[in-house]
Amino acid sequence: MTSHTTPRLTAAEAARISLELMRRAEDAYLVQAKPAFGGIQGYSLADIDELARIRRLREDLGLDMRAVEVVLRMRWRTLDLMAQLDKMERQMRRREQQLQQELQQLRRRLAEEADYQ
Repeated sequence: MTSHTTPRLTAAEAARISLELMRRAEDAYLVQAKPAFGGIQGYSLADIDELARIRRLREDLGLDMRAVEVVLRMRWRTLDLMAQLDKMERQMRRREQQLQQELQQLRRRLAEEADYQ
């Protein structure tokens, strides 16, 4: 059970979409209702945002459901790739810091050895 779920009708009203469009979005696996308190199906706030995005793609851009599905899946993939890139950049920064520390240690050792000679 999620921390906050909104009943189907309330979610549709919040996203300003019809129950039919909501069903079609579910059929395309663009959103999925989750069990909520009392056994009713509910939607998370992220799902409601996605439903509103679906409505905007259809109304503002005139996309059919197949095109909406393609756009959303490409968006999800892009977000996933951006998260992976962010993770890799953090790892590279950590590795660069480690290498800088190792380089400083090697320089100190080299300077110490030069002082002994």
